[in-house]
Amino acid sequence: MKRASLITLVVLAIVSVLELSAVAADNTVLEHLTKPLLLPLLIIFVLVEVGWNADPSIKFLIIGQFFSFLGDVALMFDGDLWFGLGIFMFLITHIFYIIGFFKLGARAAMQDRRWVLFVYPAFWIIANAALWSGLGPLRIPIIIYSAFLVAMALCSMSLGTLFGIGGTLFMISDLLIGETVAYGKFTGSGVLIMSTYIVGQALIAYCWTRRVKESDKPPTTLQPANS
Repeated sequence: MKRASLITLVVLAIVSVLELSAVAADNTVLEHLTKPLLLPLLIIFVLVEVGWNADPSIKFLIIGQFFSFLGDVALMFDGDLWFGLGIFMFLITHIFYIIGFFKLGARAAMQDRRWVLFVYPAFWIIANAALWSGLGPLRIPIIIYSAFLVAMALCSMSLGTLFGIGGTLFMISDLLIGETVAYGKFTGSGVLIMSTYIVGQALIAYCWTRRVKESDKPPTTLQPANS
């Protein structure tokens, strides 16, 4: 990993601690100062580590991260309009991530991890069934949104376990938001939502850049033995 990339991750870790502390303390001012910095720092990490043109999939990662940033900003404000706008921004994120995962080889990778084709759809059904009674008029939008959310996590897991943990944590974070919308906040819900979100997004960015860098390595050739 490049030194500048490592420095960016250290700054991200500091900002993340401040963000989680702000959420835990219900410090709105500090939260509004730190939350909008999370995804821009991850974008900087990706650009420094591999660059915009390193691989066709990188554009989809960075664009997805940008829409996550817009979603973060929208969800800082109260009101149904802002909530709907934020969810729409994250829907675009998931679509770009899914396309990027396929460019990384998710379709072929699913042949080796066929269990993801059963486990994640089953989880989607169970999660929506659990939220159904509390969502009211949001049921259909959440069903549609969560389908893309779970598809994103499914594709990430097909690319590897650590990659999949990142996508799954991102999925859990969003589903926890759905749970608080359906049944109200619970103790520590804000910290849990943001911690799974931050770690999930960071793991996705890290695994994505690592995979691109590994694909750029020239193949090793065996040297002929001296006769």
